[in-house]
Amino acid sequence: MFMIRPVADDEFEAALRMKNAAWREAYAGQLSGEVLAGLDQRVDEQASWWREEVERGIAPPLVAVDPAGRIVGIAAGGPARGDYPPVGTELHMVYVLAEAYGTGLARALVERSIGHAAALVWVLETNPRAVAFYRKLGFEPDGAREPLSERWNNCAEIRMVRGPQPQIVS
Repeated sequence: MFMIRPVADDEFEAALRMKNAAWREAYAGQLSGEVLAGLDQRVDEQASWWREEVERGIAPPLVAVDPAGRIVGIAAGGPARGDYPPVGTELHMVYVLAEAYGTGLARALVERSIGHAAALVWVLETNPRAVAFYRKLGFEPDGAREPLSERWNNCAEIRMVRGPQPQIVS
């Protein structure tokens, strides 16, 4: 139903606009309307930054494309960031449009992004849907909490960590 592949060079802007649309769906009521409305203002700048990262050897984000060729999901994973992370891999992002909720697409994007590795993810603590999703994938809060700025309504992110996941061989 969906094809998952690395984002193409000419798709960075479309992928960012899809991510921003997913933010507007996921964070409505959690972030101010002003913040959500302004997300697309920096798409060109962000796309340039992503292209530079890819040129430096960082793996491009993965996108999920529907049968019509429309990007409906995005994910990226890689080395854990920050000082002294508890594991070596981090799920940097996974977003799907609400129309793809419940299809297994987000799970597939996570698996393609970080495989079965022990990993961490930072999640908005006021987003119970995301916390529940990551729990289904074996992540649990480890007690780390990072306060966010006023832009994020002074919410906080919590770090969720999972151990290595068993691989099922079919």
